Amino acid sequence: MLKAPKPPAPKIATLIGSNTSLTGEVHFQGGLHVDGRIQGNLIAEGERSLMIISPAASVEGEIHGYEVIIHGRVQGDVYATDRLELGETAQVTGDVYYGAITIAIGATVNGRLIHRPGEPKLIEHRQNHSLE
Repeated sequence: MLKAPKPPAPKIATLIGSNTSLTGEVHFQGGLHVDGRIQGNLIAEGERSLMIISPAASVEGEIHGYEVIIHGRVQGDVYATDRLELGETAQVTGDVYYGAITIAIGATVNGRLIHRPGEPKLIEHRQNHSLE
């Protein structure tokens, strides 16, 4: 059985520049590219999102997203619902929760890697556990 192709990743609509430092929680929809420094949590809202942490970026806080690509430094837990990519310059200090993962040679994770495939949808749950 063939899987239906995934819709394309969202376009990057928000850029946090290299000369920018933010303190506090950042909520976004669609795509986010971080070149600066963030002290606080990054939280994607909506079903599909793309978050890119560049080699020059640093995040001190949790990351929550659908698709997450890290090339910079993260101090905090990372939650990637669908896919997590750790580039060769990625440095993560914290636990990593993912649906699928790619780790390049050179990336470091000081924490646990925890595979968490997508939760069953309510309809699937009802079909598999119907009341008799």
